[in-house]
Amino acid sequence: MEKINLEAIDSKVEPIDEKLHRIGRVAIGAVPIVGSPLLEIFNSLLEAPLNKRRTETMLAIGAALNDLIDQGVVTEAGLKKNEAFISTVAEVCNISLRNHQAEKLEALRNAVINSALPTCPSDDYRQIFLNFVDVCTVSHIRLLKLFEDPERWFIENNRVKPYQTSVSLSQIIASAMPELIENHEILDSIWSDLYQKGLVEVKQLEMILSADSCLSKQNTKFGSKLVAFLS
Repeated sequence: MEKINLEAIDSKVEPIDEKLHRIGRVAIGAVPIVGSPLLEIFNSLLEAPLNKRRTETMLAIGAALNDLIDQGVVTEAGLKKNEAFISTVAEVCNISLRNHQAEKLEALRNAVINSALPTCPSDDYRQIFLNFVDVCTVSHIRLLKLFEDPERWFIENNRVKPYQTSVSLSQIIASAMPELIENHEILDSIWSDLYQKGLVEVKQLEMILSADSCLSKQNTKFGSKLVAFLS
């Protein structure tokens, strides 16, 4: 069965970002007197960084897709005809150029894989989810994964959950991700963002609930669809 040629991903054709990089070098070099020093700084700091990031993203996606081809889940011919998949790859490549954090890049890779499957969400969902990943922080994604199934999250991550009879969601976060609770301004902003986007059920992190309630799913159906698309 035909697979994706990973060696061909590192194209010899000059991509648009590299062309812009080259044009930038020419423009800086044309500046009298200061042009040369600026050009050296430009070259030393920005020599093909976007091309490297794009290639790494495509190699990771290609390897994952080859696994699906090996399992008989998809075919190369089918992928070439899958418009949702092609659009997702194009969008993910652009988004990955603006991101460096491993968790966001993994989420983007998973989005491409899920777009290749028959269970891929509709175009509206897919576009909203990709836009969310583009502008969100890693903490947005972490919180959604935590509150998709807090009980399971604590077990899988070998963390001790709070044992009080009544707790708040902020206490759950403090036990799961203490680094987030240290900056309440950031955490409150992220949680408000998740609530306003209709991804979580509870508006206030400090609302006191039973331990069982806090350790049950807090994501909305919409939030669960997003988590599934990025997993």
